[in-house]
Amino acid sequence: MAMDKEPQTIDLFQAIEEMKRISLAGGTFSIKFRKWNRQTRNGGDLVRINAARVRPKASDEEISGSSYKLFFTDTETGLARVCWQPLIVEFNGRRTILN
Repeated sequence: MAMDKEPQTIDLFQAIEEMKRISLAGGTFSIKFRKWNRQTRNGGDLVRINAARVRPKASDEEISGSSYKLFFTDTETGLARVCWQPLIVEFNGRRTILN
């Protein structure tokens, strides 16, 4: 089996570590995630961010459940964004899986 092709899936927590590494090195990554709908308590529309960079996480006192959220900047718009980690479905073109 050829090893030159990246696997099609990546463990979600491995992906998050990779996002942090890329961001620390000054790079960006793409992610796709579902918006969380508070009213229906359900994953909603898919959002694709082409060039994201992890930003410092708020403490749990500031934002409830922040340890389950990914804090990032959309470098194309300059907007600070947040998404729920379990709702991330893709990282740099690879589907994320929760083990």
